[in-house]
Amino acid sequence: MKKTSEKMYKADGKDKLLPRLSLFIFDRSRTAAIIWLCLTIFGVLCYTTFLKREGFPSINIPYSVVSGTYFANDAGKVDQEIVKPISDIVLKESAVKSVQSHARGTSYDVAIEYKEGTNVADVSKRLEQRIKDANMLPKQATVKFVVPKFGFTQRGDDAVIAVYSKDKSTSVEDLTKQGKQLADYLKGRHLARVQDVSIVDPFITGKDPLTGLEASSQDTFNRYGVRNGNSNTFYNAVSVGITQQKGSDVIKLDNELRQATADYDTQKLSGTPYVAAVSASYAPDIKEQIGELQRALLEGLIAVLIIGSIVIAIRASLITVISMLTVLAIAIGILFTVGYTLNTITLFALILCMGLIVDDTIIMVEALDAQRRKRSDPRETVKVATRKVSRAMIAATMTAALSFAPLLFVGGILGGFIRAIPVTVITSLLVSLLVALIFIPFFARYLLLGKKQMGAENVHEPAATIEAKIAQFIGKPMLWARNSKKRLFSVGITAVVIGFVFIGAAGFIFQKVTFNIFPPSKDSNGLIASMVFEPGTTIEQAEKVADQADAIIAKQLGDNFKQADYYASGSQQTATLNIGIIPYDKREATAPELVKQLETALKSVQGAQVKVAQQDVGPPASAFTVRIETPEHDKAMALAKDINKFLHNKELTRTSGTKATITNTSISDSSTYTRNDGKLYVEVTANFDADDTTTLVTLAKDAVQKEFSEQKVASYGLPKDSIKYDFGQEDDNQDSFKTLALAFPILLLVIYILLAIQFRSMAQPLLIFMAIPFSLFGITLGLYVTHNAFSFFAMLGFFALIGLSLKNTILLTDYANQLRREGRPAVDAAVEALGERFRPLIATSLTAIVSLIPLALTSPFWEGLTVVLICGLLSSTFLVIFVFPYYYLGAEYMRVHISRRACLTWLILTVLVAVLVGMTHAPAFLTPLVSVALIVVETILGKRRKHRLAQ
Repeated sequence: MKKTSEKMYKADGKDKLLPRLSLFIFDRSRTAAIIWLCLTIFGVLCYTTFLKREGFPSINIPYSVVSGTYFANDAGKVDQEIVKPISDIVLKESAVKSVQSHARGTSYDVAIEYKEGTNVADVSKRLEQRIKDANMLPKQATVKFVVPKFGFTQRGDDAVIAVYSKDKSTSVEDLTKQGKQLADYLKGRHLARVQDVSIVDPFITGKDPLTGLEASSQDTFNRYGVRNGNSNTFYNAVSVGITQQKGSDVIKLDNELRQATADYDTQKLSGTPYVAAVSASYAPDIKEQIGELQRALLEGLIAVLIIGSIVIAIRASLITVISMLTVLAIAIGILFTVGYTLNTITLFALILCMGLIVDDTIIMVEALDAQRRKRSDPRETVKVATRKVSRAMIAATMTAALSFAPLLFVGGILGGFIRAIPVTVITSLLVSLLVALIFIPFFARYLLLGKKQMGAENVHEPAATIEAKIAQFIGKPMLWARNSKKRLFSVGITAVVIGFVFIGAAGFIFQKVTFNIFPPSKDSNGLIASMVFEPGTTIEQAEKVADQADAIIAKQLGDNFKQADYYASGSQQTATLNIGIIPYDKREATAPELVKQLETALKSVQGAQVKVAQQDVGPPASAFTVRIETPEHDKAMALAKDINKFLHNKELTRTSGTKATITNTSISDSSTYTRNDGKLYVEVTANFDADDTTTLVTLAKDAVQKEFSEQKVASYGLPKDSIKYDFGQEDDNQDSFKTLALAFPILLLVIYILLAIQFRSMAQPLLIFMAIPFSLFGITLGLYVTHNAFSFFAMLGFFALIGLSLKNTILLTDYANQLRREGRPAVDAAVEALGERFRPLIATSLTAIVSLIPLALTSPFWEGLTVVLICGLLSSTFLVIFVFPYYYLGAEYMRVHISRRACLTWLILTVLVAVLVGMTHAPAFLTPLVSVALIVVETILGKRRKHRLAQ
């Protein structure tokens, strides 16, 4: 370690290639202007015209569904003659992961989940052919293979038109006829962006196995609610689903559909009780998100302009704004070139980039501004500024880019959805580095490096004097102690203790922060009412129960109501009502408050359990489900009833001591036969009165396992292992989250190797990493105070924060190293590095924080992520400024006094202590304390060894 570090300080350290690159563009201003204009204009055109707008990115969903009819009027017969043979054939396919099936009196469905990486379309065709070749199913049965996709309806439509009647006596048959006529009309219009139009038929048809005649029965129902004047009214309706052409722009599709629907209303439905209206489209959300992106961009740029003008200079802040716009334009152009669209996920990533891309631009601009005060030659200014900051910029940018690399390896449906986030962020970061090195010197040539702006006599920046005085004040303890080992030791230990106190406090607060992978946001513009009807309910009875709920919802929401639609999801078992409410900035009550009001009011509904939640971008919260797998239906039902009774209103206690209650428990319909991987089962489902689903499903599972031990399960005459658990999407979410957790240490190792190569040191990367634990206090305190859970979005914020916080320690360490190579003592190097890097460090951090504050205050969806970034950056920046220089001095002391072998011994012992702390669940702050103790012991022993050798 010692020899390696000495070589590092003897090295020249002057990166000649990057200054040459900057000067190459600087000297060719006309060429640079043409390249910049072409790239920027192309990016603007991509954003405004070329990039397609869509709701969510197109991904391969690893599912297919086999469904059909068999009019046996006996669920057991449908299960034995249809579902079981199909399940047996499907389970022999090696690409199949699991199979879930439901058999009802006249219909069935078999949901097939495939292993990751499977070509679902090809395997589905192969399975369909095998089922046909087996010739095992009754001739009267219908069989249909469908590869579903995400959409508004269960079959995955990209838009929905509701056809409803103002005459309440209108039959479902008449509505269905009107829906089919609308579908035929839209097909005849040959809309450019529509691939297919069809009604979601509420009837199923097939042959009666007893008579051989064609039979038909209503299988689903629909209602459409709309606000007319001062009242909310629900109407009987049918849904007409639209599938868009691949790659179509959803905003243009929405415009086409609304125009065509308006024409149909005028031409065909005028004078009739029927009305057609677009009830579902991604376009409104995309428009809102684009507006939010543009607002965030404008507010961010204003923040950059203001902070840059105060901290650096007005001209410098103008360059920063132009550079950020250039980065976004080029990044958007690249996204278009590689085939991405402008959707919910890419918009999310672009907004996230706002706080990240500012670093390189401000660091480069500040370096140029600092050098122009010392020089009169613009070329020399660019050369020296680039040489001084290029190494730190590359290290900081590559670190930030690597921080998002683990997201590239998240699998499953979640991985497919979020893939655009790391691609967009990494692309933007790399582009920001290139823009800083290539275009900023070009911009500075005309805005900052003119003859009248060069030299100390032409630069008047009052802020620079104030910043220098603050940096001098912070560095005074080091200067006071530099000639005394005792003083240095005392101030150093004080700084170390302060740092560890903050880290320990973060660990204490973290225990009080809830954990939920996809928590509901603080507000939303949509609600979901899910109904589970009592076993044995007919479709007609289910409609009447739904009408009760609709009337209560219409009355309770009042003028907050916008529209609502079941999207043909109503059946005799369940129904899901999607409710649109007016935007949160135009109403007083928040979505969670409306949820509580509705759940209280809906308790009066007879014949169904109703659960209300708010719509969010993440997947809906999964129900807690206990399955009893056994062919002995009666025994399974007896156990299910007892589990249901045990779970009803059961209180769960979190590790923090707070409590939650299990609500809405229910047992699967006895008239439906369900199978999991071919095994019959009965299930009990439950929900919670709190939002931290990830934590609560684990607590509920522990409670059931404790109450219903293997011996107790056996007392029901069932196998001991009959009880299984199914958390639905929550299982996949937890698996994906575990992937991120496992990837985190690998990420740190890769960053460590990168920094070790960059700084030519094994110890300094560990020193730079101190910025990460420094941020933990702000993160945990921010989440706790604002009542936000540690979630997937908080994790995204943490990944972004890694790059932002490490940038600060990289800046200080890099400049201190330059001074050490020039022969400066360690204390002088640390003090001068703080003085020289104080302004860019403060400017980048403050700009990122201020640019995120408006988004945190105005958008409930972004609150958790912005809290992590803002509070984590505040905490990290504060400790880096006041404490980190002493850690640097400690590292320099160890470099001189501790051998490489001793350093490796210290690292191994520290790792072992960390492992023991984790295994014994001891307080986390013990690891750094023991680590420091090992350093002290090794230092004392080292001195004694030297003393003995001297004798």
